[in-house]
Amino acid sequence: MKFETKGQRSSSVTDLLSPGSMLRGMVFGMSFAVGLTFGVGQGSAQSVETETTAPATMPVAEPSAQSDSAADPDMSAQSAVPGATASETAAPEVPQPEAPAVDQAVDPAADPIVAEKPAAAPAGDATSAVVFMYHRFGEDEYPSTNIKIDQFKEHIAELTSGGYTVMGLPQIVTAIENGGGLPDRTIGITIDDAYRSVYEQAWPIFKAHNMPFTVFVSTQQIDDGFSNYMTWDMVRDLVKAGVTIGGHSQHHSHLPDLDIAAVKAELDHSAKRFKEELGFVPDIFAYPYGEANADVISAVKEAGYKAAFGQQSGAMSTESDFMYLPRFALNEHYGAMDRFKLAANSLPLRVSDVTPGDYTLTRNPPAFGFTLKEPTANIACYPSDGDATMSRLGDERVEIRLDGPVASGRWRINCTAMGPDSRWQWFGMLYTVP
Repeated sequence: MKFETKGQRSSSVTDLLSPGSMLRGMVFGMSFAVGLTFGVGQGSAQSVETETTAPATMPVAEPSAQSDSAADPDMSAQSAVPGATASETAAPEVPQPEAPAVDQAVDPAADPIVAEKPAAAPAGDATSAVVFMYHRFGEDEYPSTNIKIDQFKEHIAELTSGGYTVMGLPQIVTAIENGGGLPDRTIGITIDDAYRSVYEQAWPIFKAHNMPFTVFVSTQQIDDGFSNYMTWDMVRDLVKAGVTIGGHSQHHSHLPDLDIAAVKAELDHSAKRFKEELGFVPDIFAYPYGEANADVISAVKEAGYKAAFGQQSGAMSTESDFMYLPRFALNEHYGAMDRFKLAANSLPLRVSDVTPGDYTLTRNPPAFGFTLKEPTANIACYPSDGDATMSRLGDERVEIRLDGPVASGRWRINCTAMGPDSRWQWFGMLYTVP
């Protein structure tokens, strides 16, 4: 770890101990920054890659890194401090096609299913919200994409405890697009891939608590009739009940790997199937695996989507890129209540002039940086790969430099700082590495 300052007094451990609780709080937050950095892994919709990260920050006490693996949760061979990298991949799943469904295509001209218009958003003065991402529910054989039902019920109990306002994603997006006005601790819930356990396990629990959520659907996964995915009839049931449906491409492809014509074909075919089956085309999108680049984003925008989500950690705010919004991903290894509460109470670390500007790297090692919009001390940054040096250029600019190229796939970096009311400010990025 290295830390350099230019035009700013360097911090020492003594400085960090004033006030006395700051170091303890900082270590607590760092340890969970490690735990919440993960996303869906390369190669299939059924795997999640989990990475611990090494901080680029001042030389403070090292927090313990929790290295979890689907095969060996203890990971005893891994280092006990940040810097170890654990990769988690679920066992391969071979989906089984079911008998032709009784799904009947909707004739939009005759009987359209129109997405229910969201109610007016509750009033408030917050300009940010936290969005969570799930995949499977109660499918214990896939721990890297699954949340245990007991864990999920604990999450719901926390969200209904009185400290949060759970709102539909369209309401959140519209409110933030219009400058805020949300209740403090507004939460959105999203689910990727339309697994059948969403319908059979999660929906009854959401329904019992009158809790809105969004399901991002890859249309071909349903068209193929695999038994572990929902059917179109099930999706229609959700829509009729007021659940938001979002786009997730046709094949759940790694979109930056495709030429732009193929990306547009994925989006066009997906839109056609939504129109045929549901009578409408969603206007909110989630990138498969969280992967995007400038051309992909342009294509998604041209397809009519007004907002799109990645898989980078952090709170979304009025300063966010609306075509690459953050979400906190959860699975059974990273679904403990302490982590959940930390994320649910997080605030945005407000930044601008982020580099690299494209979410697929053209330079490796990356030269990462951003400008702080507000004075912020004691920032800690955690790259998923590489030994990093952080420089503060005056009070505003933060620059991260890696000691060498990072591995192909996805490279993540989380930057955190203690905010008001002991709530962590958070800014995360995910880059695709060719």
